[in-house]
Amino acid sequence: MKLMSQILSLFFYSSLSISAVATDETTIDWGSAKEIKSLIELKLHPQNGEVSQGPNFAVSDKSLSDDFSEIYLARVIDPEDEEFYILFITAHHNDPHWRTYNVATKKDGSKLSIATLSKNRDVSVNDVTYKYEERLAVTLTFIDFADSSTAGLDLTISGKKSNQIIIPSVYFLAMLQSM
Repeated sequence: MKLMSQILSLFFYSSLSISAVATDETTIDWGSAKEIKSLIELKLHPQNGEVSQGPNFAVSDKSLSDDFSEIYLARVIDPEDEEFYILFITAHHNDPHWRTYNVATKKDGSKLSIATLSKNRDVSVNDVTYKYEERLAVTLTFIDFADSSTAGLDLTISGKKSNQIIIPSVYFLAMLQSM
C-alpha cells in the first residue's frame, strides 16, 4: 500500500511538470542518449525523495502519439533509500468503452505490475477532444530497468484492447547515465 501511495503522489507531482518540457521533446533525436539525457529532470521532493523523470517518449513516433499522450520513465529514491522505477502512460481514445488496461507483458512473456491511476471522460489534449483518458503506472524492477538499458523494452498493455509500446535501449541508457 505504501508503494501505491508513493506512485500516486509521484504521478500527480510529475504530471505538473510534463507540459514544461514538451516543446523540447518534439525535436529530439531519440537515437541519441546524450539528447535524451539532456531532457531528464532531477527533482528533490520532500515526500518522494529524489525523482528523475525522463522525457515524454510518446512524441517519438506517430503510431504511439495516436494512442498515447504521455509515456515516460521515472526513477525514485525515496527518503528510506528504496529505489524503484515507474513507466507512466496516458492513453487517449474515442472507443465506445474504456480500454481498461490491466495486464502489462514484456516480450519474453513476463508480467509487470500495472495500476490505473485515473480515468477521465471528455478530455482535450492539444486541441483534440477524446472521449476517454486512462492514466497508468507500470512498475519496473531494477532487473527490468537494467535489461531494458541493453535490449530495450517491448511492452504490450492489454485490457479490452492491446497496444504495443517499444522503447529503445538508448532511452534507458540515458536514464542510467543520469544517475
